[in-house]
Amino acid sequence: MTETLPPETAAREAAQVPARPDIQLPTEFRSVVLTVIMTIMVLYTLYFARDVVVPVLLALLIRLFLQLPLRFLTRHGLPRIVAVVIVMVGFLGAIALLGSALGGPASDWIANAPKNFARLQDRLEFIKRPLDALQDAAHQIERVVVAPTAGGETVTLAGPGLGGFLASNTQSLVRGAGTVVLLLFFLLAAGDTFKRRMVEILPRLSDKKNAVEIVNEIEDSISGYLLSITTINAGLGVLTGVAFYFCGMPAPVLWGTIAFSFNFIPFVGPLCAMMIFALAGMFTFSNNWFALLPVAIYIGLVLLEGQVVTPTVLARRSSLNPVAVVVSLIFWFWMWGTPGALLAVPMLATFKILCDHVGPLNAIGHFLEG
Repeated sequence: MTETLPPETAAREAAQVPARPDIQLPTEFRSVVLTVIMTIMVLYTLYFARDVVVPVLLALLIRLFLQLPLRFLTRHGLPRIVAVVIVMVGFLGAIALLGSALGGPASDWIANAPKNFARLQDRLEFIKRPLDALQDAAHQIERVVVAPTAGGETVTLAGPGLGGFLASNTQSLVRGAGTVVLLLFFLLAAGDTFKRRMVEILPRLSDKKNAVEIVNEIEDSISGYLLSITTINAGLGVLTGVAFYFCGMPAPVLWGTIAFSFNFIPFVGPLCAMMIFALAGMFTFSNNWFALLPVAIYIGLVLLEGQVVTPTVLARRSSLNPVAVVVSLIFWFWMWGTPGALLAVPMLATFKILCDHVGPLNAIGHFLEG
């Protein structure tokens, strides 16, 4: 005999279970295999074409961020090219102003790095002693196991040196930044040209409507996400700088900027910032317990931001699976380095939106949902 629930209880339980649309799953094995092969080929191409693809994606991402102030200026009667110039000058001017404000404190810390590390080595002598003993034991085992070469000759490999490494990386950074700025200007000036051209070449009206809906949702979601996360990170940077100032840490602008910048990379960025602040506290304060105060304050602010502020601000936007976010960070960092880590979350959100609108990919989109 089945038990019949009261109408109020049945309605309440039904309201607690969200209604989900039917999820389409791929049925043809051949199509699945071809999709996997095509995905591997695309990723292989992206890995070797990173010098071209990464600047384009960074320019597209910054365009989505600058799209909101650009729309504001064009809606108030400014010609588009004038609005683009104003937005570009403001964006590059803000970066230059921030760089000039950070140049002095950063150079001072770099200049004092050898002395600070020597002091830190003396303070961590109790950790260094067992590590040295372990290293000596490893060297003794290596001398016993590895046979000496004939004649006692040793072979050493000479690298390019620190100067050559910094010069090559600086040149590539400047070249990549110039490419991003150039692409960004033309992307802002083009406006919705590419969207209109894409709609014009699609054959059916339903395809046109679906394409416009997907593009608009991607633009609105990514633009809103970037604006929200930038505002949150700016608040985190300001609070970090103010807290470090009252703690007696020198160059609070530098630490606030580090907190602001590193928080754009989820999970990994705050961990790196914690290590930097722990070292800075050890360099600044002689008391070991007081030296942990800056990193403790930063951990408290990050927990407040991650558990209260960000979920509240982004509650209306579709969330992503945290495991998928971490896997995406690891994969794209391996593919493209730091730019890949910056692009990982926006690309994952874009891919989820595409999966939600393409029937055979609905299952993947449902899996990526938080």
